[in-house]
This record gives sequence, structure tokens and C-alpha cells, in this order.
Amino acid sequence: MKDSTTIVARLRFRGRHDAERMGDGSATGRGLLLKPRDRRFRDAVGARSGRRFSFGRPDGGLPRRRRAREGRVGMIGGWIILFVLSVGAYVAARLPPPERATTGELFGRATPSDGDSLRLKGRRVRIEGIDAPEIGQTCRHEEAVWDCGAAARLRLKTLVEGVTTTCRLHGRDRYGRELGVCTANGLDVGRAMVLSGHAVSYGLYRDEEAKARADEVGLWGGEFVRPQEWRRSHGGAEDGPHRADDWMELIARWIEDEASALVTRIIRAL
Repeated sequence: MKDSTTIVARLRFRGRHDAERMGDGSATGRGLLLKPRDRRFRDAVGARSGRRFSFGRPDGGLPRRRRAREGRVGMIGGWIILFVLSVGAYVAARLPPPERATTGELFGRATPSDGDSLRLKGRRVRIEGIDAPEIGQTCRHEEAVWDCGAAARLRLKTLVEGVTTTCRLHGRDRYGRELGVCTANGLDVGRAMVLSGHAVSYGLYRDEEAKARADEVGLWGGEFVRPQEWRRSHGGAEDGPHRADDWMELIARWIEDEASALVTRIIRAL
């Protein structure tokens, strides 16, 4: 595009020429007063520069057909991303949990500390693969509020009371608690807690959680906040993943959330 001095000079020259030819007040000896919508303005600036001016709308000059084509391309790209995220979530959810080396074994009479940890042989064992409501956490069932943290502890007590509990240990968490898969009289305690709806899957027992959700038992019979989120919002101890597959579950949940948000954006754009 030519510089501004050249354009102004041409406008003034054309203004003087039109003034001498027409003899009206639309031009003066100092130059021609042109407005953006004036054809002569477009001839002097827009046409010579090869650029279409659209004041206040940078993309207003795009043809309607081109804008529609770009919109369709963006929508197709969104659906492709949604498909990839969905496949990733499915694969991550179906991966089998990795086996961990056993670091020890405890057995004897156990007492529950809360809904997902036990006292056994003077040591505190965090049950792997589940997460139960915290002591003091409440949930809702229709219009009623109930102490789901206390209910989870009571349910665990009924499972281990009066029988021998065995825990296969797999190391410790960041707070020094033993991590283990526990059975009470041969019954998988973690599985029973998730099936009854008193705990949620936290790396293991995904199918059991799906069944409890479908049956609307325990926590799934009303409204509740996942224990991990409740701890975070109440300034409690941040209980991070304690099994390798917990990371996969968290990633799968993140993918599901992103896919849901993308669907919402696509629907609103339609």
C-alpha cells in the first residue's frame, strides 16, 4: 500500500480538479472532504490498496459462504476432539490395575477409625481402592440430611466386628499409614463398602461403584460430595492417590469432565 503522503496528495489534487470542474461547495482549494462511504474515498484508498475496508468489523468483509464454511470446519474439529477424549476415557477406565508387591501382612481383630481405615495390631491401615465420607461429613437424601461419615464408619464396624481381619500391605501413604487390601472372614472389605454405597471407588472396585450407583444405594440414593473434594473444601488432609491406577482413574474423570464441557459448548454454538 502506498504511503499516506501519496494518498493525501492525490486526494487534494482530485479535490482541486473537481472544484474547478463542478464549481460547487463539495470541494475547496485545500482539498476534497470525503466520507468513508463516498465512492471516491473507496476509489482513492480501498481499490488502489486492494483491501476492502469494513469499519468497526475486522472480518466483516469475509463472504458469507466463507464464514459458514469456517464455522462447519470448527464444529467438525470439535466433534473429532470429543471422539478422541471419549475413546481415551473408555480405555483409561478399562485398563486393569497393576499388581503391587506385598510388603507385609497383618491379621487379628480390627476396629474402624473411620469409613476407610482400620486399627489392626496397633497399626493404622488405610484400605486401598476406596474412599469413604469423612467423620463429620453430611449428605442429603431427598429433604433429609444424614451423617454419611458416621454411617460409613458404622458399616465398616459391622463388617469387621467379631471376626478375624487380614490385610495384605503394599507400603505406606504420605501420612505414614499402612496401605492394604483387607478381608474380614474371607469377605473383601473394600468391595463390600463400595457395593453398599458407603464408599466410592478410588482406584479399585469401579464395577461395584457402577452397580451401587445403578441401585441407588447408600450415598447414591441422594446427593453427596466425593470425600476427596470435601476434604479439599474443608481444609482437611489432602489424601492423594495411593495406588498407581488411581492416577488413571483421575485422568479418566478429567477426560470425562472435558468431554462434557466440550459437548455443552458445541450445543450452545448450534
